[in-house]
Amino acid sequence: MSVTVRTATPDSAQLPLRIGGRAAGPDEWDQWSEEPGHDLVALIDGRVVGGVHVSLVSRSEAWLENLRVLPDAQGRGIAAQLVKEAEAVARRYGAAMARTAIPAHEYAAQAVAERGGYKPSLRCVVVEAPLPSGPTHIPYDAPVDALGPDRAPELLRFLESTSALAAWRRLVPLGWRFRRIVPDLVRGLLMDRRALAALHPGAQVPAVQAAAVFAVRQDAAVVSVIDGTPPGMQAVFGAVVEAARAREATRTALLAPDLRSLEVLGVRSWAPHPWCPEGLVVVEKSLAS
Repeated sequence: MSVTVRTATPDSAQLPLRIGGRAAGPDEWDQWSEEPGHDLVALIDGRVVGGVHVSLVSRSEAWLENLRVLPDAQGRGIAAQLVKEAEAVARRYGAAMARTAIPAHEYAAQAVAERGGYKPSLRCVVVEAPLPSGPTHIPYDAPVDALGPDRAPELLRFLESTSALAAWRRLVPLGWRFRRIVPDLVRGLLMDRRALAALHPGAQVPAVQAAAVFAVRQDAAVVSVIDGTPPGMQAVFGAVVEAARAREATRTALLAPDLRSLEVLGVRSWAPHPWCPEGLVVVEKSLAS
């Protein structure tokens, strides 16, 4: 039986995200996704037996996710064929790098990725908690500002200096997907009011002492980056909480290099995300010929 891989069409039978007890992606994948992408399906005799999603997260970066193959079709190299075709799609759109995230406890999946040429790039924890109740404490000495797009270079320099982006090799997550931080990305975040900065008071143009990048997605405030001085982090987190309450969100989800960096926020109810309870391993592969 020959296997055919092609772009999914509206009449293609779409596979569930959970196959054989394993979730190919988190429940919030659709909610947190920000870029359009391409679904590829693998067929045997016209029957869909596998699928993968590929998105172009920048002009030169692709993200692969939701790779799955039905149990009765596994062991035939279909997953590897889907990944190969997804990489070919990414190349056609100009991507020179492909990445994907694998739950840290899924060692077999990491080994498969390594055999396919993917190398570990970074680690990340994903935690969530109910939104704090009651008044939000914002330190008086860390005023929070959304900043204007004209201050994008300053915010970019600050973010690039943080321990979070140092640990992530200057990659920033938006939703579940990581991509290289560049000036246009930061400018767009500021224009969309998705970045907040805590400022050092007193100066005519106060400098940034902490920053947070976030988005409110249905019931969750998703914080992609938060770093800086302890008072500044507390201030921007408080401002994110207030913005989330205004949008009627009920929880916050946060990505960070490690749990220790979040202690300053004073949230005691962080719980690991169920899809990646031990965190994520992001792997990458050069697609340059």
